[in-house]
Amino acid sequence: MSFDDLLAEVRGCTLCAAALPHAPRPVVRLSPRSRVLVIGQAPGSKVHASGRPWDDDSGARLVDWLGVDRTTCDDPDALGI
Repeated sequence: MSFDDLLAEVRGCTLCAAALPHAPRPVVRLSPRSRVLVIGQAPGSKVHASGRPWDDDSGARLVDWLGVDRTTCDDPDALGI
């Protein structure tokens, strides 16, 4: 399976659909060149709506904890999410 095929499969995952109050929407931003991979669980409603990883207060904390700027956080070659 290619990287792109795997990523498409992850983005289309519906395994937890029956347990959610809304349709599943895995929020993934990743590159084969990602140097760091951050895995989160249960994104909030703002992230679910926008599709942008860590697009809420938890994202601001993550950027602060990692000591990077938002541009780096949004670069899948630098940080896979």
